[in-house]
Amino acid sequence: MKVTAKKRIQVQIDRSLAEQTEQVLKTLGLTSTTAINLFFKRIVAQGGLPFALTEREQNTLALLAMTKGLPAKKLDTTAKVNEWLNAKD
Repeated sequence: MKVTAKKRIQVQIDRSLAEQTEQVLKTLGLTSTTAINLFFKRIVAQGGLPFALTEREQNTLALLAMTKGLPAKKLDTTAKVNEWLNAKD
């Protein structure tokens, strides 16, 4: 049996979504790792996502693509937000 090299992938998922998903997968007898492997294999086999995106998802992806590379300023305090809102430029 051929042993393949593994790659660790870490993602940030909403906690509630992750817990709900794990419950569904458990009823199917699957782990998150198995489900993600199945998902990735289906993407490769189909050459794209194995499902259609909603219009909202398509719009979100289009917006992200259009704004990629635009300069961004981190507004992580109330003072910074107020300064940005009151800027004269």
